[in-house]
Amino acid sequence: MNKEFRKIHLVRHGESTWNRERRVQSNRAPITLSPVGEEQARLLGERLETLPFDQVFCSDVDRAVQTARIALGDSYPIIFSPELREISFGEWEGMTVSEIRESSPGDLEKWFRHPSSVVIRGAEEYSAFHHRIVRAMEEIIDSTTGDLLVISHGGVICTWLTHILRMDPDDLWSFSLPNTSLTTIMLDFRPRIRLLGDSSHLRGKALGFDGMPSAIQR
Repeated sequence: MNKEFRKIHLVRHGESTWNRERRVQSNRAPITLSPVGEEQARLLGERLETLPFDQVFCSDVDRAVQTARIALGDSYPIIFSPELREISFGEWEGMTVSEIRESSPGDLEKWFRHPSSVVIRGAEEYSAFHHRIVRAMEEIIDSTTGDLLVISHGGVICTWLTHILRMDPDDLWSFSLPNTSLTTIMLDFRPRIRLLGDSSHLRGKALGFDGMPSAIQR
């Protein structure tokens, strides 16, 4: 990892239509931002105007791309990467939380408590996802200088946090990151958290709800 002092700003995409419906999101279907998500991205843009960064990396999935373009404008140079995509959920993709609970009793709860123990047909293996994200972030950091903005997904950010904090990979869901929240990591003598899931730029209806998946019924 690059040893110079720098900041890595991590942003989760805006609320999507599937977030609002509590559907498991895929990396294949064209899932766009909801009206709330579009407003969140605009407010994120105002926040980013006060935040210096040297380069921007972004997942190439529609909801992340749309968030980046609304927040930063079409002319801003952004590097889009498939390596920053959310985990692929296979047969769960497009299903609601209640549908998964009905078709695979107990598996959803196990996924949030011990994700490596759950096998989902057609999905990316959890350990492979973890290694993909760690490798992608290390390659981005090692190949650049200065402060970075990375726009991606909740699972991606949580995965990298478990890695830099030396947590068990199964502790993935220890963090609650609202849509368009900002998490800032200082690369110092060791990675240190400056901000975690900050959404102070959102207000009123744009705050939405947490937007992260949960095994708890609502």
